[in-house]
Amino acid sequence: MHWTLDQLKQELRSRKDVKGWIVTQEDLHRRERYFLLDQAKLATDQDREVHAQSVEVRLFVNIGKPGRQGEISKKIVHEKPIGPQLDSAIAAAKETDHEAWDLPTEFPKDVPDVKAADPKMVEDLNGAMESVTREIADAVATPRKTTFNSSELFMSVHERELHLSNGLVNRSKQTRMYVEAAYSFAKDGRSDEYLHTAWTVSPKDVSVTKLFAEASERAAISLDTKKPNTGKFPVLLDADVLAKLFNSTTFLLSSKSEYLDLPHKKPGDDFIPGASGDLITLTLDPSLEFGAVTTGIGDQGIVQKPLTLVEKNKVVTTAIDAQHGQYLKKKAGTYRGNVVLGGGQMDHNQLVQAAPKVLEILQFSGLFIQETSGTFSSEIRLARLHDHTNGTVSIIKGGSLSGSISENFKNAKFSKNRVKRSEFDYGVATGYYGPEFALLNDVSVVG
Repeated sequence: MHWTLDQLKQELRSRKDVKGWIVTQEDLHRRERYFLLDQAKLATDQDREVHAQSVEVRLFVNIGKPGRQGEISKKIVHEKPIGPQLDSAIAAAKETDHEAWDLPTEFPKDVPDVKAADPKMVEDLNGAMESVTREIADAVATPRKTTFNSSELFMSVHERELHLSNGLVNRSKQTRMYVEAAYSFAKDGRSDEYLHTAWTVSPKDVSVTKLFAEASERAAISLDTKKPNTGKFPVLLDADVLAKLFNSTTFLLSSKSEYLDLPHKKPGDDFIPGASGDLITLTLDPSLEFGAVTTGIGDQGIVQKPLTLVEKNKVVTTAIDAQHGQYLKKKAGTYRGNVVLGGGQMDHNQLVQAAPKVLEILQFSGLFIQETSGTFSSEIRLARLHDHTNGTVSIIKGGSLSGSISENFKNAKFSKNRVKRSEFDYGVATGYYGPEFALLNDVSVVG
């Protein structure tokens, strides 16, 4: 039953109702390890190896209406014949109704050579796994006042083939690593656990030692906590939160938001109205070394190169993909990439000292962002309140925080130190290279 990509493409070409298609095949090689403590030493609880292949087809079909077409994305499985799977996909696509557009007719020229895969992981995934396992073993063996509970380590190599109905074929590789550490602390009959996680494309961009140390330190302070006071506070956010906020806000700078007539920023607009703090420069960079969204060619067959969207708070251009570019009669270009932000002037300690009271967020319980408005909110999982009026630091847990990028980043101060962050959430990749911290003013906190 195992058909080939060439057979799938031949079958697609033979269907008269199909006007275009994007086929993506991914070959996955993944190693998974789950660690526990056994007789005071790190032990492997489970060790798995996975080889898998997936094929997805994005279909564009004629539906008999001028200027309209049907579209659907569907997984095609090797265990079944191609024909019936395509029949049902075409039938489902015909039930949809979209403005028509075509894949680019020009082939990409001068495709950038990007570093999206860690060479050591590609060459020897097992060896890379052993190397990081040793780092975890060393971290767990470090004496601490907390108890190590568990850890997970996933490492994978993704080999992708992109086949378009215009004849373009593009092959690429990406690596991914996920690591987590869980520590608990017990006192007076009570205990609490802290779980710390990180994604990366290359192991060199994550410090396992630091991740485990922070998990332990935060577990140790998580029992002696209080709820925050209600009010407006200067709030210090870290790169994990900044990565989510700014990846979300790129929607406001896209041709898709413009086409859908949703709130969007046009060239010449202030990115943040009335900004007077560190002015934001935001670049969409698909060439960032070992970024989560590092790619030479986008899924619509267009070369992706660094594109500055915002320069010193002025919107300078829009991210335009092929589909929405055609709708708006604008030339398509870069629409995929890692968010890169310019740094500020201060270090972490200066930011902590920059106001009489600073609430430093260590972890949210779940960050909710409205991409069309730039508003955000979350419960506070753990934070430090630095109160310089009486020289105390108290640990905060509970309560919630809410704000908006347009309001709370007006007077933002960014750290000069910049870091890389990657995330692969439900298959959606987001990458970030920017300030490790940002201090916002007048953020609403409810205790």
